[in-house]
Amino acid sequence: MKKLHSIPARRLLLATILALLPATALAQAPWQWQMSLKIETAGNAMYMPAAVAFDRESERYYAVDAGRNRLVSFTRDGEMLKAFSADDRLKAPFDLVRLDDGRLWVVEKGRNSLTRIDIGAREVKPHILRDGSRQVFPDRIAQEGGRLHVLDRASGQVLRLAADLNVEQRFGSPDTAGGLADFVIADGSVWGLEARAKKVFRFRSDGSIAQTIQLGEQVDFPVSLAVGDSGLYVLDRHQNSVFAFSEDGRFRYRFLGPGHARGQLHFPRQIRFDPWGRLCVVDEGNGRVEIYTR
Repeated sequence: MKKLHSIPARRLLLATILALLPATALAQAPWQWQMSLKIETAGNAMYMPAAVAFDRESERYYAVDAGRNRLVSFTRDGEMLKAFSADDRLKAPFDLVRLDDGRLWVVEKGRNSLTRIDIGAREVKPHILRDGSRQVFPDRIAQEGGRLHVLDRASGQVLRLAADLNVEQRFGSPDTAGGLADFVIADGSVWGLEARAKKVFRFRSDGSIAQTIQLGEQVDFPVSLAVGDSGLYVLDRHQNSVFAFSEDGRFRYRFLGPGHARGQLHFPRQIRFDPWGRLCVVDEGNGRVEIYTR
């Protein structure tokens, strides 16, 4: 009888150990919740936010509220300022950047366009991008040195655009069939996340690969990437967690988990560092952007 009961006992012990692992990883994480960017008004909450962007000069956040076809601005302290729908002309916005002159470039999936918005002039001008004879399907956007960079979800490549929006450089890996799922620009380099192979690439300005980083098996379904002074951060949509790695791919810790309370995520979409060193997690399922500090 003792032998028969020993197997369930061992299983119970193993389950207890596994249950304690996330808590241990959480205790090692240096990040602390600071605030949430969200709309408290009943019936007006953000629905499926897809991205967060920043205005360093005026110290503002912009959340892309994809489900309600609008952009929502917040102060650096998290106070909601304005919801902007461009007179209901936005069609499924997904990402944006703000230029120094105040104009916004918005990825609109409803039009498959890169749309320029001049709020002062009340101008909304969609642009359909092409790479030679092929149409570009914008997904993510960033800007560096006055140049826009767009992730084309059709080719899985990051495209650097000239001033006339023509493609002047491509960033991608011929060794991965899945293409890039996300990218950021940090330390003068383009960093791309390949979700299927669980790899991160650092590209030189000429499009060649300077570094390939293989992520560990801890990550299940990586969807977004952030690069900071302390290494790489990968957002796992299935596990509702953020995984931290060194720049050579060594796993360090994970934090956050599934749920709806503070410090929990429900189908998160994006992770980014803001200009003030804070880590921002776009929590699509919970309709908010969670912000963490060290």
